[in-house]
Amino acid sequence: QIRDIRQSVAKDERASLIMDALRGKNINDDDRQGDGIDMQVVEMREGGDSDDILPLVYAPDKLEAYFKKRPEAVFTRIWQILSTSASFLGGLATDYITGNTDDVEVRRATQLRKTIVSLGPFFIKLGQALSIRPDILSPRAMVELQKLCDKVPCFDTKLAMKTITEELGKSPDELFSEITPEPVAAASLGQVYKATLKNEG
Repeated sequence: QIRDIRQSVAKDERASLIMDALRGKNINDDDRQGDGIDMQVVEMREGGDSDDILPLVYAPDKLEAYFKKRPEAVFTRIWQILSTSASFLGGLATDYITGNTDDVEVRRATQLRKTIVSLGPFFIKLGQALSIRPDILSPRAMVELQKLCDKVPCFDTKLAMKTITEELGKSPDELFSEITPEPVAAASLGQVYKATLKNEG
């Protein structure tokens, strides 16, 4: 009976795509899938006092106070979101008006993934969550967003090195005897460098 159910699901393309997505069969194996995509992030200006730091836990009042002092960063991020997603949203609107939604579904799903990657870590995590939601997305879109679960593009190494300096209080040159110039791996919220600590030789 279970075999019959599986064969029935396999014959139904929509159900088959959903099952593949839920099983994680579409996790990306392409090391070059991020080529040509620039991840957009906003570098935050340092505050003038020790209390003016981005909260590490959810605190609405502190977050509001932090970003009120950085309107340029807020406007830059809003512009990034609008300009990056405009092409995708415009394409969806055109497809809806012309009734051409089925024929371009695969292309739009790919465009959605690239848009999400371009908008950075928060949107990548959102895309990962959506990749297992058949009640929200079509099966083909789920299949495409599964690729966000592995091997996303990295952000600028200069920003990574600056973050190390700010978080640890010393530059990478002071901390490491050697460190790879580019990350050896990247995920939605971070990236990995291979390094050797100075005090360990």
